[in-house]
Formats: sequence, structure tokens, C-alpha cells
Amino acid sequence: MKVRLKSINNTIISIRYYDKVWLKIWTILLIFSFSITTEALSETNTTAEADRFLKQLLGAEQRGMGGSFVGGIAGANALGNNPAGITTTKGDRFVLHMTRFPHTIALLSKPNFNIDYEDYSKFDQRASGIETLNWAFPMGKYGTIGLAFAMAHAGPFRRVNHQGKALNNFPENNLAIGMGYGINCFGGTVLGFDARWLRSKITDTSGTEHFGHGYTYNIGLIQHISNTLQLGIVIRNLSNGLSFVDHAIPDSIHRDVIAGLTYQRDISDITLRLGFDVHPPFPDGVRTNLGAEIWYRDRIGGRIGYLRDTESRYASVYLLEDLTYEMEKRTWKAEGLCLGLGLRVVNFIFNASYTPQFKPTVSEDERIHIVQGTSIYSFSIGQVF
Repeated sequence: MKVRLKSINNTIISIRYYDKVWLKIWTILLIFSFSITTEALSETNTTAEADRFLKQLLGAEQRGMGGSFVGGIAGANALGNNPAGITTTKGDRFVLHMTRFPHTIALLSKPNFNIDYEDYSKFDQRASGIETLNWAFPMGKYGTIGLAFAMAHAGPFRRVNHQGKALNNFPENNLAIGMGYGINCFGGTVLGFDARWLRSKITDTSGTEHFGHGYTYNIGLIQHISNTLQLGIVIRNLSNGLSFVDHAIPDSIHRDVIAGLTYQRDISDITLRLGFDVHPPFPDGVRTNLGAEIWYRDRIGGRIGYLRDTESRYASVYLLEDLTYEMEKRTWKAEGLCLGLGLRVVNFIFNASYTPQFKPTVSEDERIHIVQGTSIYSFSIGQVF
């Protein structure tokens, strides 16, 4: 009888344990479902130029894995992406990222009266770059706080013109300064939050400069399902938009909901990590990120991934026949193979990656020719104290 009661008690304890686990999972799913609903209601027809900047804050490590990051991003890299990841003890305390976007020229052609295809418009996306500097400060059981700085710039860098007159350094740029906090709670559940002050400077087709300011917020969660499997969910860029004096300037920040799974396992001297992210509810097409990473003795690593991302843009297009510019809404897509390398020297970690560039999609009666600029290169250096 005692043996039977002991067995029943053990069963009850086991049921209670799994009930807690499933309660956490269901909570995650509810948050995820609510996020999808709010995402579907958000406006996309007045998206600010800074919106793209906020979505490009990934480092070379994540880009090399096809942009997958939600469930496995760690340390200072997590700021601006999934802030729950800053609580990891193995993460970088300091990391500097540099990403270079090439000068991309895309020519669109349509059939003429002779059914021959000829160029009629051109997208000219200027070369640009993004630099980020992140710090993470672990505080033991009280969690981890982080500081983040990011800047994006496009166009030429000039101090004076040929007459010696001072000019603005960059015709367009975005600047973000933020703080984040993450903490372990409920056993294997990690929560994170970060906030950023954002300043955006853009120029219209007439060359007039416009300044806007605002705030954005990220809320993230990582659930450790087992020793090898993690589930992550993040709601990025919650914001009321930017404040421009000219109300005709697009000022909305598009919130982004991403869910992902990460599998990681150590096999002798080899560390293997797999990541998969999905961005519902796909208003402009399916958006997924898939990648794999392998490290040997935590000294040298390689990455490979596949990226499929789409977004709606109001971009300036040059009409070849009229010799004028106009703003056009079009879906842009980045799709293809991603590659990356990693190297650890003492306490320093170096990463580099190659990813495909966004290019405009075409309709049935159009053809596209990319004259130049097809790849994005990213580099990072981090230090663990």
C-alpha cells in the first residue's frame, strides 16, 4: 500500500511539473497569437525610412546564419533584436558591428510597340552603412542590463565643398540610443525589454532635409524547452512613430513579430547550432530565416543559411523617358544563400558574413536587370571580460 501511494505521489508531482511546462508554452502561444492580431492591424502605407534601419541591427554572426536569431541570440548582440538574450552568461559583454550595403542600381524594362523589351525606369539605391556598439552588464540574480548605440548613414561624407563652405556630413542618417534589461524567471523562461530614442534625417526628391524623432520598444521571451532546444518570440519596434514637422513625410514604424526555434548540441570538440525563424502574418509574402553554425573547440567556426525576406517600400524611381523622379510603392525581396565565418582569439571574437541584397520585384510584363550591388557584407568584433 505504501509503495502504491508513493507511486501515486510521484505521478502527481510529475503531472504538476509538466503542467507548469505546458502552462509556459501556452502562455507563449497566447502572446504570439495576440501579437499576430496587432501586427495585422498595423498601418504599412506610411512607413518611415528609419523602419528599415531598425530591422538591420543584426550582427555578422546572425546574418551568416540566414538572419535567424530569435531563439539563440546571446549577450550584447541581443539588444535591438530579442532583448531576452542578453541574460546569457556566455554572451559578449561588448560588441561592435559594421554592415555595408552596396550602391545598387536596378533597371526595369517593358515591351514596346515592337514587342522588344526596353528600359523605362531605374531604382538607384545609394551605398550606405550601419555601425552598432552594444554593452551588456550581468548583475547575477538581478538580471542583465545593456546599453546600445546605432547609426546608419547614406550618401557621401563631406566636410566642405570646393568653395570651402561647410556641408552636412551625410544627407541621410538614422541614430538610435537605447537601454535594455533581461532576467531569468520561472525556471527556464527568460524575459527581456529594451527601449530606444530614435532620430532620423532624410531628404526628399527636391533635396530638402527633414528631421524626425521618436521612441521604439522591443519585448522578447526565450523558453528553454530542454538542454538542447530553445523557443523564442519577440515583438519588435512598438512605437507611435516619428514626429516630422512636415506631415507629408512617412513617419510610421512597422511593428515586427518573429518566432523561432534554436537547437544546440555539443559533440566532443564540435558545437552545432541550428536556427529557424518565421515572421507572420506574411502581408508581402513568406518571410523565413534558416541557418546552421558549427564551431571547433570554440576557436573557429563556419556558418551557412538561407534568407527569404520581403517588405513594402515607397522608393524613389527615375523615369527614363520623362527624366523625372516619382515615389512608387513596390515589394522588395531578398532571397538566397548566406555565409559566415567566426574566429576566437583569447577573449576577442571576430565575425564576418555575406548575405543577399534587397531588390525590387517585377510584374508579369516587366524584366529586371541589376547593374551593380547584389551582396551585403557585415563584420563584428566582440570582447568578453
